[in-house]
Amino acid sequence: MVAMEAKEGRHQKPDRNRIWRQRQSSGSGAGSEFSDKIFTRNRLSPAESGPTDHVAMWLCAAVFIGHLFIGSSVQASCLVRYDRSATGTGILRRTFYRLPYCAYYGHSVLYQPSGNETYDTPGSMCAQYNNPFARDYVIGSEDCLFANIYKPHVAGQETPRPVLVYVHGGSYISGHGENDINGADLLLDIGVVVVTFNYRLNVLGFLKSNEFNISGNFGLKDQTTLLRWVQRNIRSFGGDPDQVTLLGQSAGAGSATHHLYIPQSKDLFHRMIVLSGSLLAPWSFLYKPQPCMERYLSELNLTTASELRTKPLDELLVPNATHQYSFQFASMESPCFIPVLEQEEIHHDNFTVNPPHQSVLGPPVTSVPILLSETAREFENQLQDISDFLLFPNLPQSWDALKGQKWNDSMELFIRNVVEQGDAKSREEVLQQIAIIANMRYPMRRLALHLADSLKQSAPVYFARFEFDGKFGRAKHLVYRSYLPESTYGAMHGDDLGYIFSPYNLEKAITDWNQYRLEWRIHISMGLLLEKFINHGHIVYDGKPLNSLATANTYLNIDKTFEVREFQDSRIFRHWAEMYNCLYYETCEYKWCW
Repeated sequence: MVAMEAKEGRHQKPDRNRIWRQRQSSGSGAGSEFSDKIFTRNRLSPAESGPTDHVAMWLCAAVFIGHLFIGSSVQASCLVRYDRSATGTGILRRTFYRLPYCAYYGHSVLYQPSGNETYDTPGSMCAQYNNPFARDYVIGSEDCLFANIYKPHVAGQETPRPVLVYVHGGSYISGHGENDINGADLLLDIGVVVVTFNYRLNVLGFLKSNEFNISGNFGLKDQTTLLRWVQRNIRSFGGDPDQVTLLGQSAGAGSATHHLYIPQSKDLFHRMIVLSGSLLAPWSFLYKPQPCMERYLSELNLTTASELRTKPLDELLVPNATHQYSFQFASMESPCFIPVLEQEEIHHDNFTVNPPHQSVLGPPVTSVPILLSETAREFENQLQDISDFLLFPNLPQSWDALKGQKWNDSMELFIRNVVEQGDAKSREEVLQQIAIIANMRYPMRRLALHLADSLKQSAPVYFARFEFDGKFGRAKHLVYRSYLPESTYGAMHGDDLGYIFSPYNLEKAITDWNQYRLEWRIHISMGLLLEKFINHGHIVYDGKPLNSLATANTYLNIDKTFEVREFQDSRIFRHWAEMYNCLYYETCEYKWCW
């Protein structure tokens, strides 16, 4: 990816300093004004060679259907009309199955088009570190609320198509709309209009200060603003505003599940796909933000709101403060700038975010079919060096030294018993399992069970596990390849994205179909699975709809074959369920609890 300048003059630009630092909210919950540098990528030209077996059948059918709509339609511009005076033009491209589609890059979500707009350049990514780990310098800008829209190009097509809105991950501090997806070809091939977008991150997206009257949650408000934009405008792109599926991954999944309970997001989406995340995860909601926020403001030597407004962007993000504004929960580090409590009557920002552990006890504000999916390994292979159990009390209850000592003593006793009874090989293995369960697996399952209970009369809730360990898995085979044991099977955190969107190694996979035959088969199977859910709100297995969690304790395991399995929870998983109740609801049943 390379940085380049955004196209000037396409939208009426706001003053560069008119961000939340001067005007926290527009009164509509949007709170978004932003402008310049962007990340972009060159689309790959599909190769002419094809796969084999049933994958070849899919390809041949796609090419044949594509030719039915090619001709004069391919030569036509990708024109959209908003009203009598405003139009927009995108770029005509083809998927790797040769079907034509239109791409619209860098569409402002805040400003209505005027005249004839051209959408051929992605808008700026939101301000963030160049690398979330190294944090050497800041890239992106504050003017960043842009969307990219992809729609199938079909001559004479009038029936509105279902829409998928993708919320990117990145721990609430990094990422952009095109992050980790490398294209939406598969979804376009199954007839879906796809929307990706940016939202504010880190300090600009999630700083909260009662002293300076900063309500926080601006990243979530940007997401709601985007969903409202989709409702108003997606028909112009051939999309159906009554068939919107919200798909979030990692922090994007945490965000998406927050919207289930946010009144201002009510009825802005109609299905939800949750990949590796949950609003119940300790990294997705900060119960006591003041210590971290006060430390941040003190570090910047700020005493007034006006000083905050005039701080340069690179100073606001404090690039050198690697671990200063983060906390550890079950030995995993998370940033402080994440969603927080916000009550409309206090902040007058027309937005409400309640504590997740309380929200899930009742029905969601928006009741929709939901598919939750985890990966087989998630990020457990990154936790090889855990030697101590560290728990910053990001909890709704009070916490003191005595409680902390009792907690540590109980955990050490449990860890020792697990090892002595042969349920784990070592103390380090137990710590690794607790970290992944506490930070990912249990928050997802707990949310799924709450939703299944509250939605059982109105909408199905499904659970899946993506286990397939193929070459499209970017995290395992590119990011962490240098230190992962090759014998450890199973997809890692984010690897499933390569089978929903276009894989990171698309060019190689296209030019050598035979070497990627199995990956393409799973890719196509995922497309068929998602097509049913996006269009009809249910999961089909073996020709029949899968049972919802409300009626069966089962999940769909996705590997070389798809099969329904029953949950087989480990002793450590069951133990954490009790610990969770103790930590969040103070219902402690064992002697090690306080």
